[in-house]
Amino acid sequence: MGTASNFGFLGDRPTHPRLLDWLAIRLMDSGWSIKQVHREILQSATYRLASTSTPAHIAADPDNRLLWRMARTRLDIESWRDAMLAVSGSLDDTIGGPAVDNLFAASRRTIYAAVHRDIQTESDKLLRLFDFPNPRTGSGGRIATTIPQQQLFALNSPFVIARARELAIRAAVGTASPTDRISQAMRLAVGRSPTPQELALGCNFLGATPDRRLNGHLSFWEQYCQALLGSNEFLFRP
Repeated sequence: MGTASNFGFLGDRPTHPRLLDWLAIRLMDSGWSIKQVHREILQSATYRLASTSTPAHIAADPDNRLLWRMARTRLDIESWRDAMLAVSGSLDDTIGGPAVDNLFAASRRTIYAAVHRDIQTESDKLLRLFDFPNPRTGSGGRIATTIPQQQLFALNSPFVIARARELAIRAAVGTASPTDRISQAMRLAVGRSPTPQELALGCNFLGATPDRRLNGHLSFWEQYCQALLGSNEFLFRP
């Protein structure tokens, strides 16, 4: 449904009412187990569809109302932050424990961020910048926005810069040549080896100037890794 917070007459009609009824029945039959319903949805063929498309399919159903492909969506802030920590090798995957008030200074999963209705924490600045719902009001779903401040965060945030430096260090382990290091960085960040064109672009960028910091700024290897962390392939679910 397009209006997740309004199931009444003023809300949108469901696109697949019979599927909605079937899921409601399955929920009751499973003893109201949300996990069981989640499992059925995640294991369905529809959920596991690829996001690739053809001009003919786009022309027939541009809004994907018939669910013929997976909608390509940007990672939420929790997943993006955790992914940056994971690929840089600094994620603290400890289960349980106290909540974290400042996500900028912590390496625990974002699910452990402290969220208060009446107190604004340092974590709120990061979460709200990337469409985290306001905990002080009701919200039926997140509204995805694209604003300049988000890109400025990816370029200038000490948190992102630290992850880029850590990723650059990881990419250098066990590699003997720039091409091996580029391939290692790509495999760590996006889970695949670079194409010949990507490898050539990386070599041109990294080979033009010695790997050193200029006036205290990021080295060229660190800039390359920062670009990977902010790339569409890293930010979007395929």
